[in-house]
Amino acid sequence: MTDALARLRASLRKNGWWRTLTLIPRNILFHLTDFDRKYGTNTGMQAEDDAGLPQEHEGYEGAPPRLFHRIVRSLQIAPSRYAFIDLGSGKGKALLLASHHPFRRVIGVEYNARLNDIATENARLYQHPERKVANIETVCGDAGAYDLPAGDLLIYLFNPFKAAIMERVLANLENAIRTEPREVLVVYQNPTQRKLLDAAPFLEPVTYREYRTKRFRKMPIGRVAVYRSRT
Repeated sequence: MTDALARLRASLRKNGWWRTLTLIPRNILFHLTDFDRKYGTNTGMQAEDDAGLPQEHEGYEGAPPRLFHRIVRSLQIAPSRYAFIDLGSGKGKALLLASHHPFRRVIGVEYNARLNDIATENARLYQHPERKVANIETVCGDAGAYDLPAGDLLIYLFNPFKAAIMERVLANLENAIRTEPREVLVVYQNPTQRKLLDAAPFLEPVTYREYRTKRFRKMPIGRVAVYRSRT
């Protein structure tokens, strides 16, 4: 209550009575729908999240739930065939969302030990009635050297790396496919290193889509490139 009154006084000083009143419904909606408030998790962006990350890594950002589920549904796959692997999984929000779909396994690989510990705790705390995968696996390690599991894979990338690490990730993936031929889908959200995947001889582009909403028709809320391993 004390915090709420302090925020109210600060808003009155900054915005005045009328602007503060117009902001109240929006703030109520935020508190009712905020992911972490609702589920007791810690997936939001904080200033300290990027501390200790090599410069070749991009900053942490949690996956937007509605967009994530739209992307998975658009693939038109049987999730039970695939192990879902988030490379650069951060605090594990995509892992929590992936657990709504009946993937064979859900695995996150994160270089930053602090973020990986948070992801592990989030997986324990997240009790959603639609969760279909009970065991979320979190691995603290180098995505470019991760020993990919057997079977068909769905690799999820939410702009985690710059070119130097992405090249190593692709080389590791190519070696895994050569060692064990199987179907691999790569879902690359906000694909800043898209040209590297376009040039990869073992991948073929499937789709590129800019997701929009009725509210933001002119500005995409997400850009997603999907690739499949060549047969």
